[in-house]
Amino acid sequence: MNAIWFSDKRRKLLLFLLEGRKSPEEIKSAFRVSWRSLILPLKELKEEGLIINHNGSYELSGIGKMLAENVKPIDRILNLFEGNTDYWTERNFKEIPQYLLDRIGEIENYTIIEPDLNKMFEPPERFLRSLHTSRHINAVFSIYHPLYPALYCQLAKKGIPMSLILTEPVLQRMCEDCKEETEIIRQFQNTTFFCYNHEIVPPSFVITDNILLISFFTKGGRYDHRDVMSFAKSSLEWGEHLFDHYRSISHELPELLF
Repeated sequence: MNAIWFSDKRRKLLLFLLEGRKSPEEIKSAFRVSWRSLILPLKELKEEGLIINHNGSYELSGIGKMLAENVKPIDRILNLFEGNTDYWTERNFKEIPQYLLDRIGEIENYTIIEPDLNKMFEPPERFLRSLHTSRHINAVFSIYHPLYPALYCQLAKKGIPMSLILTEPVLQRMCEDCKEETEIIRQFQNTTFFCYNHEIVPPSFVITDNILLISFFTKGGRYDHRDVMSFAKSSLEWGEHLFDHYRSISHELPELLF
């Protein structure tokens, strides 16, 4: 199946036809190239038995559809790395469960946020706006951020349902350095705290109904202040599943702890 693996265009054609039968005009419009440049890859896919020319339109054969379904997650991963290979190859993914690592290509249409040195500890403005308009907020905090206690205190007062998972070091820091804000957040019935006390440190991330902001650590275990931000539906679903995983292995904190 060299027709797929050694040509980006053939792979993209196969995945495009996964949507259903397409006319030459639809294919040309989707790829924004001349029809002449598409004739050869379509011919090669047809010769491989992966597509069928039906009354001038193109569709996947049975084996073509089966293959495209399996190629799709790999293609998503390739798209994830494209243009940001240096960033992704430096990340440590040991803390991501395998079934979600296999689906990491679902993080789509993302931006890598790299703050200015003068605003190193200020959350992105777009992220803050999204938080204040969210219908729910789930978060895993494995990095202590000095501005977050006051921020999440405001969000709790707005009545936004929140589930917050803290690693033990972050929990201790919040209880010591910002006990007042933590106690205020805890007073609201819309907020639930969990503690994560496993050896492997998870990424620090916030997932809501409209945004995913995630901080992956480097292979050396450092946080380099570069965050991944996405508003894509597939990214949000992936982020919610990641949060569900960590919530399932964390324990809810009793009120008396605060």
